[in-house]
Amino acid sequence: MAMPPEPQDAFTLSGHLQGLARRIRALRERRGLTQEDFAARCGISVSFASLLERGERSPSYETLLQVSAALQLPLYELLRLEDPQDAGIHRLETFIRAQGLSRADVDRLLTVAEVMFNEPSPRGGADPAPAPRVEPARCGEPGCEKPLLARGLCAAHYHRERRRKAAGSETGGA
Repeated sequence: MAMPPEPQDAFTLSGHLQGLARRIRALRERRGLTQEDFAARCGISVSFASLLERGERSPSYETLLQVSAALQLPLYELLRLEDPQDAGIHRLETFIRAQGLSRADVDRLLTVAEVMFNEPSPRGGADPAPAPRVEPARCGEPGCEKPLLARGLCAAHYHRERRRKAAGSETGGA
């Protein structure tokens, strides 16, 4: 004979139910579904959908299957206990799956991230030496230290030179 859950277990279960409720609502909203649309897709009443989203009803296994189908995600994704710090990881996983990336593509993505954030590789191998800091090239006009745009000039001097040349060609000059 099963023992009723102890108060701490009941609290934990209640916490998980609230987490599931928040997750269902967030996923529904992220997909742009109204409660009415969501309920229709699940084959449940709008009032029951509302109770689910508030954590006031514990869904049956069958209802969970209907909810995951309505939200177009696998059941394990719906039931995943999510640490708020892991939200970014789940977004990356979802992106990788949605793009159908191969292992080689994921490795390239990680390499880009490592370079972008200048972090050594946790995957082993030789860590690349940090790239030396390169100072941006500066404008060639005397006294101007602005970064280059093109042809050795900053944006202001480059456009001034273009206007000067355009005015000269219109008047027949050089």
